Amino acid sequence: MKSNARINKELKDLDEEPIQGVEITLKVEDDLTIWHAIIDGPKDSPYEGGKFTVEVDFTDSYPFKCPKVHFVTSIYHPNIKSDTGEICTAAIEKQWVPTLNAQFVIESIVNLMAEPRPDDPLEAEIAEQYMNDFDAYVEHAQKHTSENATS
Repeated sequence: MKSNARINKELKDLDEEPIQGVEITLKVEDDLTIWHAIIDGPKDSPYEGGKFTVEVDFTDSYPFKCPKVHFVTSIYHPNIKSDTGEICTAAIEKQWVPTLNAQFVIESIVNLMAEPRPDDPLEAEIAEQYMNDFDAYVEHAQKHTSENATS
């Protein structure tokens, strides 16, 4: 299968030149189609010190469609659904072309963690708190991280 060869190459590339603060594992040994990206909370963010597992699923027509991604680890974030871990991937999907790759997707997630986009929320209350009471947002996010994303 052509896509498996590409996924295998991308996995090898990330193994040889990893994204700083990200470890990639296979969800199921010998199944290249579903990865777990273990992401260190970005420095100087309320997620710093936490480790977050994100599932990257390549089973649906990759690379012609963007892989499906969701947080396995609970996170307090305006762009990530608290109950399902669904990520606001509109930005990734809008710019997706088959020449983009898993590295682009994972780096986009890390960037979203470091710089939330409260103007495009999946969690309206968290976005409102982020915009109107940033200190309370940081406090909630740090507490949630320490309770759910321990290393």
